[in-house]
Amino acid sequence: MRLNSIKSLFCLLLLNACMDSAAQYNNIYEERAWNERDKWQKANVIIRAMDINATSKVADIGCHQGYMTVKLAKALKPYGHVYAVDVDDFKLKKLQQILEERELEENVEVIKGDYDDPKLPANALDAAIIMDTYHEMSSHMEILDHIMKALKPGGRLLILEPIADERNDWSRKDQERRHEIAIRYVLEDISKAGFELVEKFDPFIERKEKGDKMWMIVGKKPS
Repeated sequence: MRLNSIKSLFCLLLLNACMDSAAQYNNIYEERAWNERDKWQKANVIIRAMDINATSKVADIGCHQGYMTVKLAKALKPYGHVYAVDVDDFKLKKLQQILEERELEENVEVIKGDYDDPKLPANALDAAIIMDTYHEMSSHMEILDHIMKALKPGGRLLILEPIADERNDWSRKDQERRHEIAIRYVLEDISKAGFELVEKFDPFIERKEKGDKMWMIVGKKPS
């Protein structure tokens, strides 16, 4: 009886450890997962596609805990500026802590946006990025309109989103329920919003860990 109890306890502990490990592994947005994320996210390629320089002003819209915000802040320190936008107070508080720990707070402005407005300054940005967040937005055209007004002429907008092959033909609503969106829907949106398409990558990243592929659109505000 005692042996069976020990075996049961061991199995329970093993199960809990596996669940904790899986939860940590699947949450790519938390700081503790960033090193693993670096292996597949192609952050340097993304930053190059933004076409920015040391004095640029950029926005990370839907920044979560700041994976791209931190990389952009490092790339633009000390002369450039990053606007980090999210609607979640917990994420923004965690981001502020991360920025202070890494001594990056001086060239980053943390903004709590609205669901239909990222609250960015007008005609100020050289580039903006929305990564793995556009599918969460319900007011797509309002958001794009605000970004258009925030960008300088010729300023770039990058949108990156995941979609699994088996769901690529689903309706937009059904895809968004799965926290995904196909590139064709977003290409329609940015065209309606007045952005010019610079280039697209479909796929951009194959995320074997997530069982999907991430595409990337690079658009720009007309000069």
